[in-house]
Amino acid sequence: LLTAAGWPEAGGAVLVVGHQPTLGQTASFLLTGKAADLSFKKGALWWISTRERGGVRQSVLKASITAELADGD
Repeated sequence: LLTAAGWPEAGGAVLVVGHQPTLGQTASFLLTGKAADLSFKKGALWWISTRERGGVRQSVLKASITAELADGD
């Protein structure tokens, strides 16, 4: 999935749309280095970016927004 998305070398934003368990496993891998089953609500938006610190590339969770929050209800 990450190779298809060009992560993290793709220039600009990359939007990935999919289903569980693939998206949860991918988010877990990016944030922890391990592909575990990470559960999140349907329709959620996760903003993950990369940075380099001390010569090590890190993934950073910038925001996690549920569909209910995005809807404003």
